[in-house]
Amino acid sequence: MVTPGGEVAFVTRMIVESEHLKKRCQWYTSMLGKYSSLGIVVEELKKRGVGNWAVKEFVQGGKTRRWGVGWSWGSRRPREDIARGVSTSIPKHLLPFPSEFKFEVPTTSIDLVGSNICALLEGLDLQWQYRAQISTGVGFARANVWSRAARRQQKREAAEGGDLTEKSDDDDEEVEEAALGFKIQLPRESEVVAVSVRWLQGVDSVLFESFC
Repeated sequence: MVTPGGEVAFVTRMIVESEHLKKRCQWYTSMLGKYSSLGIVVEELKKRGVGNWAVKEFVQGGKTRRWGVGWSWGSRRPREDIARGVSTSIPKHLLPFPSEFKFEVPTTSIDLVGSNICALLEGLDLQWQYRAQISTGVGFARANVWSRAARRQQKREAAEGGDLTEKSDDDDEEVEEAALGFKIQLPRESEVVAVSVRWLQGVDSVLFESFC
């Protein structure tokens, strides 16, 4: 296909059109044949306020490379291997914020780590469900409720007879309005328990990083 302005102009028009459609489409995608186009397209996305994008590298025959770019005006976050699916040394400013962090806990007891995480999160004003059978939990929070200031406020309100941990009757509405959605998994690795925290939903990378 040949288009005036080349692939950069073509994808730029897609970005402009997506501004009008916004969330009517969950994800917009395109493939680039030139590495030099990648930086231009990503900078165009950031200039227009897109904070949720993905970069994927495709390798054909060991030499030929193509780059896939996807972006969304929504808050649902793709997996790390999709959002940052590159093997070459692409500059960090062209990649989205990491959507997953991993930590190692020096114990072989997944049950112990899981129960400690549940005890911590169940004491906060957020929605949390944990399935011990698969050592996986999913949570949603409307704001930063884990900071020291938020926990002190929670204690004050509890002392005054309030209950910040009361759950909403409408779970779907709470999830839709959540500022942060996350998944915690506990796969066993060697002599330690690896805690994986994945970003599922949200637009604030600082909020996700502070939670981790």
